[in-house]
Amino acid sequence: MSVFRKYFVVFALSLGYAASYMLPYIKYVFYDQLLAGVNCTNEQAGLLLTIYTVMNLCLYIPGGWVADKYSAKWVIVLSLFGTGVLNFVFAMHMTYNTAMIVWVLLAFTTAFAFWSGVIKAIRLLGSAKEQGRLYGFFSSGVGLFSAAVSGLGLLVYGLYAADQVAGLKGVIYVQGAACVISSIIVLFFYAESDEGEAQSEDDKFQTRDILKVLREPMTWVISLLIFCGHGIYTSTSYFNPYMTNVIGVTMAFSGVLAIVRTHLLRLTCGPLGGILADRVKSPALVLIYCFTAMAALLVGFMLIPVGTSAVVVIGLQLLLAAVTFTAYSILYSCIEEAGVPRKLTGTTVAIASMLGYLPDMIYNPLFGRWLDVYKNDGYLYIFAFLAASGVVGILMAVLIRRRGMARRAVEAPAV
Repeated sequence: MSVFRKYFVVFALSLGYAASYMLPYIKYVFYDQLLAGVNCTNEQAGLLLTIYTVMNLCLYIPGGWVADKYSAKWVIVLSLFGTGVLNFVFAMHMTYNTAMIVWVLLAFTTAFAFWSGVIKAIRLLGSAKEQGRLYGFFSSGVGLFSAAVSGLGLLVYGLYAADQVAGLKGVIYVQGAACVISSIIVLFFYAESDEGEAQSEDDKFQTRDILKVLREPMTWVISLLIFCGHGIYTSTSYFNPYMTNVIGVTMAFSGVLAIVRTHLLRLTCGPLGGILADRVKSPALVLIYCFTAMAALLVGFMLIPVGTSAVVVIGLQLLLAAVTFTAYSILYSCIEEAGVPRKLTGTTVAIASMLGYLPDMIYNPLFGRWLDVYKNDGYLYIFAFLAASGVVGILMAVLIRRRGMARRAVEAPAV
């Protein structure tokens, strides 16, 4: 496969991934419009996401089995096409009962085998030497297409300014079309690399291999690594209220910083992490440095004296975000260095995702309580907690690094 075609597919996967998760989380952008469109209460709107999240947790592991048992290409194509169809169905028949059914089905098309399939597909696109770049550019592409599809959706919404429900339907049609387009590109252009195909065909995946994954210590090391990395990544949102409540910047300026963090830094630091990982031939080594920097910066925020210039705090915040995005983009590329057989990629990703994304459920209520009880001092508890997570992340990356070095030492005489 040519380099152009390979990265064309990577960005098609980025487009599909970005568009797939827009409908289940649409209330974060079009909250009032969703309530008006399906004629529901705030509690009912929240219940949709709760049902979706619970279904995801139930489907991760069986979805990983499916991703390993069957072709990653067809898992992704069918999932993306299914998500696109669900977008169209919901837009054409926008009621709360339809929403309940669609949100349940979205768990099957976005979480069941899709996520594990995407990670497996990216891994099989190239050799071990390319893993960092492939995952890094995928992460960058997700940021790029999230902004692009959202921007196009807002443009379409603006055409129906007089009717917010009609505008919402237009947005959903755009999201559905992006999923379908991505599925078509993957269908016609995706192909595993020669090395990926050779390794994935060797010793076909068997159902009993799930027990191998569960007994493998590296599965839990990778899970903890993702837990720590995702926890710090998702907690960068708390810098918005920190900047306004503690540092004293305006809400408008804090919003600008959030855009820079979320979009600009993700676009630039994602590929940077991948390139560095491939250059030093060890994603885990890059993660060791990144987690060390994150922990140090978070401790630095705890020690910032009152009256420190906002410019200094902004610089530290953006530096922390840059390091966090650099690390986040290559978390899954450690699967190769940890020595996980390619045929077990989907199941490993499923288990790691199930545990690794728990911060989404745990951190928000925990951090919210600290802020409610301790007010602005609550940020000290948050920073301390995240710094400790960084230390755990360092330890997990060291274990993966040692596994990779041991594997290379064994393989060296055969080269």
